[in-house]
Amino acid sequence: MDEKQPVTKDRLLKYLPLKREYENQLERLARMRNDAEIPAMREGDGSKHSSGSSDRMVTAVINRMAYEEKIAPEVRENLREMRALEMAVASLEDPLEREVLRLRYMDSFGWRPMPWGEVALKIYGDNDEKQRIAVYRLHGRALQSISKILI
Repeated sequence: MDEKQPVTKDRLLKYLPLKREYENQLERLARMRNDAEIPAMREGDGSKHSSGSSDRMVTAVINRMAYEEKIAPEVRENLREMRALEMAVASLEDPLEREVLRLRYMDSFGWRPMPWGEVALKIYGDNDEKQRIAVYRLHGRALQSISKILI
């Protein structure tokens, strides 16, 4: 086995966590943006004082800006790595190699790669042992092909 493959596989395995982290950061920013735009409901004496609401909004804007500044380098690096992996997979000549890598490492839900049986089912329409073995072989070829691109 090529020594580059474990490095390539490790990079591919990091794609989903990077994607989820990025999505979570965007969701948090959206919540912070909403906090800065929507005035808080006040329980009060019925007077029209709004200084508490504007103070809260100013604090929310400052917090959002500080968070954006804090995560910006990490977001840029995560996006750079995700795009590099996406471009490497897209540049593979064999469409089945592209598909096995996308299904296994990029199109899965949550933080874990798509299970082999599901990959076999999506590619070959069945997930019996014969198709799973074919997927393992296809995956091995795909790792060899992409390792030439990534390294």
